[in-house]
Amino acid sequence: MEQVVVITGAGGGLGSIFAKEFAKDGRKVAILDFNLEAAGRVAEEIRASGGRAAAFSCDVTDKASLEAARRNVRETFGACDVLINCAGIQDPLAKTTKEAYEPGDELGTETDDESRTLFNLDGSRLLKVMNVNWLGTFTACQVFAVDMVGREGCSIINITSMAAYDALSMVPAYASSKAAVDMFTRWLSNYISNEYGKVRVNAVAPGYFLTPLNHDMYVNPDGSYTARYDHVIHRTPMGRLGEPEELVGALKFFADPQLSGYITGQVIAVDGGFLSCPGI
Repeated sequence: MEQVVVITGAGGGLGSIFAKEFAKDGRKVAILDFNLEAAGRVAEEIRASGGRAAAFSCDVTDKASLEAARRNVRETFGACDVLINCAGIQDPLAKTTKEAYEPGDELGTETDDESRTLFNLDGSRLLKVMNVNWLGTFTACQVFAVDMVGREGCSIINITSMAAYDALSMVPAYASSKAAVDMFTRWLSNYISNEYGKVRVNAVAPGYFLTPLNHDMYVNPDGSYTARYDHVIHRTPMGRLGEPEELVGALKFFADPQLSGYITGQVIAVDGGFLSCPGI
């Protein structure tokens, strides 16, 4: 399929897998990442397998950086047809160390990294997560949609999370940022999917997948699984974590105007049934 697919955060984790899978279908894949070296490795692997890919340096929190990436993508491959917003972070210092309040938490000091609670989390760390996950998604759409509006078959696909549905413990910044991405997806579809814009906007909400971003939440240093892993599996009817490749079908569905040409403003949960299970 002769589409130009732009993927932010494609230098590692889920984004690199998405890039490789889209390249298999003959699409031209632009790999955007803050870490240009990592993006380059992914692009080289794709080219070595006969695919078409190029790496571009990009900081999604910097509009000028995104605009430079857009110009470079146009010069290399042409205008963007599909934008996949995969760039995201989780900052350990933006997480609490406890699932719920305990008496005395309010007495903690701001420098106590061993006991991070509502009362001593550093707001700047939370804002850092929000800036990458939510504002980065917004800005990437703002920049790349310039080349998408008014053209048939263009699609924006955001990556949200189970955290957008459930108030997951310990991750206030990450959960809030993904909830914002979820609502922004719906808002943007109302704005840009009309007869003039013609751009479909949807999202994929991964359930629980083992990635470098969340590895330490599910696996102990000794290789055993954490209590949080057990909680997740208890609420997942399929009884396992997902494989990253299992997200690709939903992405390709949204990317293909022949399959999803009348779908916009929707979020597909790829979660092994997690959302359908109350855990009791």
